[in-house]
Amino acid sequence: MTATRNQGSRLQATRGLVLALLLMRASGAALAGVPVQIAPVQRSQWRNLVHVIARVRSVNHATLSAPLSGRVWEPRRAVGEVRAGTLLARIVPPGLQVSLRAAQTQLRLARINVQRNRVLYHDGVVSLQVLQGSRATAQQAQAQAQALQGQLANQAIRAPFAGIVDYQVPAGAVVGAGAPIVTLDGRGTPWIDALVSPLSAVHLARREPVRIRIAGWSGAGRIHSIGHSARQSGLVAVYVTPPPRAPLLPGEWVHLRFAQRAVAAFAVPRRAVVMQGASAVVFCVRDGRAQREPVTVLGSRGSRAWIEGPLRNGQPLVVRGAGRLADGTALLVKP
Repeated sequence: MTATRNQGSRLQATRGLVLALLLMRASGAALAGVPVQIAPVQRSQWRNLVHVIARVRSVNHATLSAPLSGRVWEPRRAVGEVRAGTLLARIVPPGLQVSLRAAQTQLRLARINVQRNRVLYHDGVVSLQVLQGSRATAQQAQAQAQALQGQLANQAIRAPFAGIVDYQVPAGAVVGAGAPIVTLDGRGTPWIDALVSPLSAVHLARREPVRIRIAGWSGAGRIHSIGHSARQSGLVAVYVTPPPRAPLLPGEWVHLRFAQRAVAAFAVPRRAVVMQGASAVVFCVRDGRAQREPVTVLGSRGSRAWIEGPLRNGQPLVVRGAGRLADGTALLVKP
């Protein structure tokens, strides 16, 4: 009986010793910090790639609609054949030209006022606050003029491809946004009809290159025009002009790759980005500890990811071991 009790005591003592050793090891690891590797954040540009399957066409019927509400003005073409890119009509919203001229006049006056206040400020006549106020007024006037100029540029209805044009409304008619203005029957040179989401269409630009690929051939075309509104399918039409003598046949399907406008971002290794629920975070290094920063992932290619967030170029970032960290964790930086 006594031997059994002694064995139990020795077993408990052994367990206590093992537990004490484990606690000492954990305490030492906590003091040393979590081993990680770091690298500086690099400022870069992200250009999203949109891949779609599109169809080659050479004969087609298209109805071109008003991009906005207004009056249909010249130029109007006689019914007949037109070339791709021909200006077919212009939709003028009520008072847009007058508003644009007024905004341009206000901008000129605001700039003159800035120049005058700059001279008066250097002469000590007006305060810095007055000068800054006139500059802010000039910036607001410039923004207003640019907005109206953008509306003016959105008036034009151009032929997305060569064909026979026929007008659906008379000159001077007042139409609403989306109203059919002209019909166009395509003839001759092949062109490509693609459908993209409205979000993707916003970041595309006319005349930008497009990569075209079919079995055994690839080449570069260009965006000819981008639809102003989505079709019933919820997608926006994008017309692409293939290169000359491209071996494309009407009716066949091709793969298109659109490159959207580049945006400023930070390029980091993909393993540096940690998903915590629905949120993406990275861990920067500050005073030897992890600093959690929420980010937005724009996209990734290979082993790199492009993110947006409150980061600085060259800021040290945890690129290995981030999945074990929390905000404030002590770090042991390894080479």
